[in-house]
Amino acid sequence: MLVSKVFADSEQSMKKSLSVWRVLRLALLLLLSQIVNKSEAQYVNASNFYTAGVVEFRPTIAGMSSADLVAEHLKAYLEIITSSEAADVDILVFPEGTLNNALQLTYVPSERQKIIPCSLRNATEYAEFLVALSCAAAQVRKYLVINLSEKEDCPATPADTRPCATNGLNVYNTNVVFDREGRIISRYRKVNIYVENKNTTLQPEYGMFDTDFGVRFGHFICFDMLFYTPAQELVHRYGISDLIFTSLFYSELPFLAATQLQQGWAWGNNVNLLAAGASNPRAGSTGTGIFSGRKRALASVMITSGEGERKLYKARVPKKGTLDFDYEMDYENSMRGEEKLNSSTGRHLDGMRLLKDPQIVNFNSMLLPLGQRIFEKICHQDFCCEFSLESELVEAHNNTPSYKYRMGVFSGSRSYEKDQRNNIKVCGIYSCRNDQPESCGELWESEEFNSEVYLTNILIKGKFPKAPELLIMPSSLDANLNPLMGGEAYWKYEPQNKHIDVDVWLHGRRRDIMTFGLYANYYNSGVGSRVLNKMLAIFLGVIFIFRVKQ
Repeated sequence: MLVSKVFADSEQSMKKSLSVWRVLRLALLLLLSQIVNKSEAQYVNASNFYTAGVVEFRPTIAGMSSADLVAEHLKAYLEIITSSEAADVDILVFPEGTLNNALQLTYVPSERQKIIPCSLRNATEYAEFLVALSCAAAQVRKYLVINLSEKEDCPATPADTRPCATNGLNVYNTNVVFDREGRIISRYRKVNIYVENKNTTLQPEYGMFDTDFGVRFGHFICFDMLFYTPAQELVHRYGISDLIFTSLFYSELPFLAATQLQQGWAWGNNVNLLAAGASNPRAGSTGTGIFSGRKRALASVMITSGEGERKLYKARVPKKGTLDFDYEMDYENSMRGEEKLNSSTGRHLDGMRLLKDPQIVNFNSMLLPLGQRIFEKICHQDFCCEFSLESELVEAHNNTPSYKYRMGVFSGSRSYEKDQRNNIKVCGIYSCRNDQPESCGELWESEEFNSEVYLTNILIKGKFPKAPELLIMPSSLDANLNPLMGGEAYWKYEPQNKHIDVDVWLHGRRRDIMTFGLYANYYNSGVGSRVLNKMLAIFLGVIFIFRVKQ
């Protein structure tokens, strides 16, 4: 009897042990399966990304000879290129105007020549810095994008009968791209010149190149972003979804701060944008980032005080056409350049030079009522926008300046420099230093400012007429001059028969908003339109003369 009981107890214990073992084995198999699946997913997903690096670079302005300045810049470039931080980068982008100068020019071969400057035994026609960067790209096996001042002999383009400089040279603002072997695979000369003593090509050029990781890139320079040719054309005409932007950009409030425009442009086009900015806040230039379609910035920085910086920002960029491009990733560990803003105050913008929208006083606008729910429809000419939000008053700190807000709408032409104009339609909420429209787009220069209002659940709706050459983009800015889109801010874009309905909204409450709205560029005063207008004027002039002679 005792033996039977012991046997029964032993059998029961064994069954329990087997049951536990089965559970453990099943758990182990599930764990191994997850590890394998995760590993396979990581392997598969790795091909859906590339790693990009963009450099915010402070140029040395004075204190050296022109040759020494270039040598100092080159040394800093090479340190970044060969740094451990750049080790995993596939493509590395430097900004506009931070390498050489008008006294240290270089010839640049066309990509059609397939030249590797580093491999030439006698490369005397190419500057030493160009050869050195070709060698660096080959050494680290990376795609490298730089911007420089290029010289070309005027006779090299016989069809160009425009007057030539007395030294027989054309001087261009040029992007140069090296492949992993140091070969020049793309050369682009800037089309839209902004207050520069540079030449333009007889016909606009388009910068494009293919990579061994399956991505075709287009690239352009700074002021080009505001015009159809070539920047928007690379997207609309050539279907390119990964763009490179080298810039020495002067931010303008309230709608065209550097990273504000960069994110808006990438968002509106639903493309990847690698933007490298020159870093000189006191002169007004800064703004670097990596943006992926309609997501939060993968990397973003605005240096708003001091002398600027020399720093690499990088991110894994999802390729267009993959599930990863449309998936909102976890950005907690992504490299973001901005600092988190205190809930009530913004940081000091120490002497940063900022431009101001010349049309801001011409907006049809109204002062934002405080402490209430707001529903307003505002029109300028035949363009209307609807505003819905709540404003909640908070206690202001004594003797600390605070901003007011206006809701405004504009439809019309705006100028940049010389004869460069665009037709735009804008609607948004933007900050002002006081109740008057003239103070909008201006910042307080105190050590800190205070916002006396929370803005909650903002919704702005616009009805934009369709046009062949059009980009509608969100425009958002916080008190640190960083964009807001993604995370809490989204939009809806719905084309109709003759117009496009666009909504942009911000969930939750914010106390640090400087700008939030929609910015549409109709481009019909761009390069192409100016050419067409001139041709039309000539044509009408010929008809007039012909009729007079008759």
